[in-house]
Amino acid sequence: MSKSVANLKDSVSGLLTGINTNNISGLNNALERAARILVGKAYIPDVMEGAALTIYDGVFDYAAPTTIYGTSIIDVAPQGVSRNPWDYTYKKPLADFDREKNFTPSGAQVTFKYKKGVGIIRVDSSFPKSRTILDPMTDDTGWVAAGSASALAEDETVFYTSPLSLRFTLTGSSTGTLTKTVSSASIEKYEDVAVGFLAIYTPSITNLTSVAVRVGSSASAYDQVTNTAGFLGAFTINEWTLVAFDFSGATSTGTPDWTAIDYLQVRVAHTGAITNFRIGGFWLSLPSPVEVIYQTTALFMATGASPSATITNDNDTVILTDAAYIMYELECAKAVAMQESGGVKTSMITGFDEQLVVLYDNFAANNPSDVIRSVGSYYE
Repeated sequence: MSKSVANLKDSVSGLLTGINTNNISGLNNALERAARILVGKAYIPDVMEGAALTIYDGVFDYAAPTTIYGTSIIDVAPQGVSRNPWDYTYKKPLADFDREKNFTPSGAQVTFKYKKGVGIIRVDSSFPKSRTILDPMTDDTGWVAAGSASALAEDETVFYTSPLSLRFTLTGSSTGTLTKTVSSASIEKYEDVAVGFLAIYTPSITNLTSVAVRVGSSASAYDQVTNTAGFLGAFTINEWTLVAFDFSGATSTGTPDWTAIDYLQVRVAHTGAITNFRIGGFWLSLPSPVEVIYQTTALFMATGASPSATITNDNDTVILTDAAYIMYELECAKAVAMQESGGVKTSMITGFDEQLVVLYDNFAANNPSDVIRSVGSYYE
């Protein structure tokens, strides 16, 4: 039988000896808080979600799904039926992941980090096709600065790819360019589908307007893509930022021949001087769709909507099976009782706790967790 928020409130009223829930301040907040407590105490398969994610070779940081519960990831699954028996997903501590990225023989390894409160899932996977590095930006040979760009130099102090990056200065209010003719490459499989990535390091975002790249077979036959933000959001100051360039939406000049690519150009538009602007890696990757499967607190679902962690009205459905729902009823009653008692643990709350201990033990025995735990070092 479908369980609505209205049904849940009636049940809570009964557990609290007939208290009128209409008189409870912040009742929906208490029910939502109980949902978070429920998921925090047990693995609830009923509220497992999947989110589409496109990953790229050479790119490790992606915006984490906003509905994920903490870092409770279950799997990173490849598209379709392409999974092999040896394609495991491993969850690693952050430092271990950073040491071992680029060395995943099969499957995927993941970890999490947070930047200014925003969740980032780090993924290293064998699923994407290998990238094509157009230029590692570790040598200024062949690069020519023009426009408002000058003082091109190799920088061994701040770099994206060891041992150095390219550093230059932008003056005035215009567009600075770095151009290079490279050995001709046949990369037609990337045409109109690849995403280019360029690592930039800027000491100013106030004066930075956009970054563009040109890839072509000559200075008069190229595809251009422009971006005004980084892959994970706005340009950032004094840290390496990946900028993505989706060539499926490129603007073509002339007729670029992707069987003979030998022309590269980076264009930086700015409204004021930027000293010591750096670039440190330029490559093309093919998109590889995967599905990130994770646990969430999205227990409530309005008619025709997706599951949500917040209640919209009493007609919302509580998407829990009976085994989890009975624990949730008690957690809701306990949350309300704690709220109404001012945090004092009454005999009624103690009774709820005694019942929940048994229910959680039985539930865990019947529903082993699929959440991936971190794989520690040998010494741990």
